[in-house]
Amino acid sequence: MTEVNKQRFYKKLAVTGLAFTLVGAGTLGLHSLHFTGEPTVASAAAETYTTTANLNIRSGPSTSNAIIATVKQGTQLTVVGQAASGWLKVSYQGKTGYVSSEYVKKSASSTTKTYVTTANLNIRSAPSTSSAIVVTVKQGTQLTATEQPSNGWLKVSYQGKTGYVSTQYVKESTGSSEPAPAPAASVYVATANLNVRTTASTSGAVMATLKAGTQLDVTAKAANGWVKITYQGKVGYVSGQYVRALAGMKVVSNPESIQVVVNKQNKLPENYVPKDLVYTTIPFTFKEQTEKKKMRSEAAAAIAQLFAGAKKQGVTLLGVSAYRSHATQSALFSSYVQRDGYDKAATYSALPGTSEHETGLGIDVTKGDGTCAAQDCFGGTKEAAWLDAHAAEYGFIIRYPKGKDAVTGYKYEPWHLRYVGKPVAQAIKSKGITLEEYYGIK
Repeated sequence: MTEVNKQRFYKKLAVTGLAFTLVGAGTLGLHSLHFTGEPTVASAAAETYTTTANLNIRSGPSTSNAIIATVKQGTQLTVVGQAASGWLKVSYQGKTGYVSSEYVKKSASSTTKTYVTTANLNIRSAPSTSSAIVVTVKQGTQLTATEQPSNGWLKVSYQGKTGYVSTQYVKESTGSSEPAPAPAASVYVATANLNVRTTASTSGAVMATLKAGTQLDVTAKAANGWVKITYQGKVGYVSGQYVRALAGMKVVSNPESIQVVVNKQNKLPENYVPKDLVYTTIPFTFKEQTEKKKMRSEAAAAIAQLFAGAKKQGVTLLGVSAYRSHATQSALFSSYVQRDGYDKAATYSALPGTSEHETGLGIDVTKGDGTCAAQDCFGGTKEAAWLDAHAAEYGFIIRYPKGKDAVTGYKYEPWHLRYVGKPVAQAIKSKGITLEEYYGIK
């Protein structure tokens, strides 16, 4: 075999992966192919290339180096430099390695760059914090930027989805797999109605006033007790005296799931609205046709069946409050803060985004005469006893059962029903556990 043919042969092995997998072939004479040290890698601006075949990424620019990963034809790789002998240095999913240039071509869009998130981060549908959240990604996630940054926002693609992220929370990837430093907390909230100002001083112009309980996109601490935030794509400042870091708070990734767990540690995406809200057909303690009569369609059908089943057994129920919008929860929580202060209000009312009512799957109910609505006295009624015994047959659980305050974060609420579907509800009932314990999460 000529030296030229040998080179072609080993390049093909780099693609197919046969160099180390053919049974009984040993190393196929790879010891005959030597490199005198690692060739110099020329520094280059990161560009995106696409593989033209299934391809091995190796630890060095040679088929004798270990395989780091094998990628499929059509995979996009970020090329960060050129090596000798027809090899390219690339980064892929946080790993750096080398591929043969014979099996990659420059992508049509060569302006793409790879960024890594420096905090848990929302990808939004438009360049504004008021836009819908497409997906929430964890700190250290790699994102492909398809446009240059503009007005503090970056257009990115992630797992086939396109959206926008604040440039405050991303940095251009160097190809290193070393994670970014951990943020101090994942969520910050306002503990009072709070002015957002243009400068870190009360002399700065007021950009907006936020309600107590509003989630804040904190980017840094400023001088003199002020905190720097982003609000609707703009930089502003708020007094640190009224900002609380909620360590451990996470944004749920499955808000549309019937079994989603929403509590004091797991919140819905900002301004989340269920897609299939409908008016229930059950009677309520009031006549007005408001949002409080709505539930998600599956839950609405189930609660109607539950009410009908109870009535057949001589138990009459009324709805008290079902769906609650994010705006309503914000106004409610803010009013409690105004009356009792943030710390006390947080013991009996849910922060905006952490209320089950916002999922469209929760409902408060009471007796047919309307008494004991959302009050402790409901616990001693025959209606409460019937619900405890039969709610699971219709796919509901008593969300905050007696003696589980430390798990759920709330005191016993025999009136608060949560739809999770019959299989899960019956399993939870039979084991005497909570939704948190069923899924093994906090």
